[in-house]
Amino acid sequence: MEEKIEKRKLKTAPYTVAIVGRPNVGKSTLFNRIVGERVSIVDDQPGVTRDVIGRIFEWNGVPIRFLDTGGYETTARGEIEENLRRHIQEAIELSDLLILVVDISTGPTAEDEDAMDLIRRSGRDVILAVNKADNLKREREGLNDFLHWGIEPLYPVSSTHGTGTGDLLDAVVDALPERPAEIGMEEEENLIRVAIVGRPNVGKSTLLNQLVGEKRSLVSNIPGTTRDPVDTFVEKEGQPYLLIDTAGIRRRGKIKDLEKYAVGRGKLAIERADVVLLVIDAEEGITETDAHVFGLTQEMGRAAILLVNKWDLVEKDTNTSGEYVKKIQETCKFLRHCPIQFISAMTGQRTHRVWEEIKTVYEHYSFRAPTSGLNNNLQDWVNRRPPHGIRGRHPKILYMTQVGVQPPTFALFVKNRDALHFSYERYLINQMRETYGFTGTPIRLHVRESRRRDYSDRPVIDAPNH
Repeated sequence: MEEKIEKRKLKTAPYTVAIVGRPNVGKSTLFNRIVGERVSIVDDQPGVTRDVIGRIFEWNGVPIRFLDTGGYETTARGEIEENLRRHIQEAIELSDLLILVVDISTGPTAEDEDAMDLIRRSGRDVILAVNKADNLKREREGLNDFLHWGIEPLYPVSSTHGTGTGDLLDAVVDALPERPAEIGMEEEENLIRVAIVGRPNVGKSTLLNQLVGEKRSLVSNIPGTTRDPVDTFVEKEGQPYLLIDTAGIRRRGKIKDLEKYAVGRGKLAIERADVVLLVIDAEEGITETDAHVFGLTQEMGRAAILLVNKWDLVEKDTNTSGEYVKKIQETCKFLRHCPIQFISAMTGQRTHRVWEEIKTVYEHYSFRAPTSGLNNNLQDWVNRRPPHGIRGRHPKILYMTQVGVQPPTFALFVKNRDALHFSYERYLINQMRETYGFTGTPIRLHVRESRRRDYSDRPVIDAPNH
């Protein structure tokens, strides 16, 4: 494949600010209010944010990556709770500044004191956001209850209504440490966005940890332990990647209301991605839900790689993988152009190949074919198999041009478009795959009626009469 790749631009932030606090004080609501979109799951149930979520936001010309952390609890016990506390501590260590969120309606609690102790041990500067101050005139006295920490001024906010968030953000910008002038919003023109999707408990978070090389995402045998998309920046051989570990996607109607929202987060993660890693359980195979999600990936025009995880648990012979591939391609015909890797995220088996596949499919996803070569190939394809007419009318194929990338998108100009059978479009797409590869990426082909009388400036390809 002759490489000609078009790359998007992404601006990255030099500052990181973590929003911390005990459960159910409104951290996620404040985070969503700041970044202007519904990113974190918001619910009255304590502890619904179980991982660290990051978004870049600019205020007064200063780019900031805000981190929404889970509720900090020292008394809760369990594998997930211990991992969550570790994630919060890591987020604090990564941050330039902290926002401690408290609830004016309850006053300081023992858990608030624990969170403050954690912040003091970190040595990070902190701003105190006193949330749920919906009626400040009535609740102003409640602010005094937080003065014993010696953090002033206090910033009363209502994350639900947005009151006070502007003053809070002004304070954040003022409190950020000075950085060298050359560090600003750098343009990362070649960032590749990768979403990891699949049903709950197929090993997505374990795979993320394996790819990143550290225990980044909550991992547990309890399905649904990751409910929010989690962004992780990784650089491999000079190539920057953004990995998005999504919530497990289940069919609607079989999950609780909170998990229904997580389904939507998974779909939005696919929309944000360039390349989607479709993860399935080797022992369970492709389910109806898997096929549904994989179909969404194709509909949204994203490149895809199928990862058959837990392959180490499958009894195998010399034909096992080949038979598995055949069954997959029979179940989901649109996966025939997608690379398939048999991996074990737990042991790391073949996971190094995932990076190679991501790079390859992204190149195909971003490939632009030269127009002259494209039409020379089109002439060959038409000569090899001329299109049949419909009801005595015959199409005249004039020329083809590539109108977009990510995914590769083509316009085919035809006279008597209605006489071109849809199966011929499929034939042309298959020929493009054979010629250019387009591994792992969908191809869009738009057939357009051309009404121009003079085609002398374009190749004219005639379908012979039959």
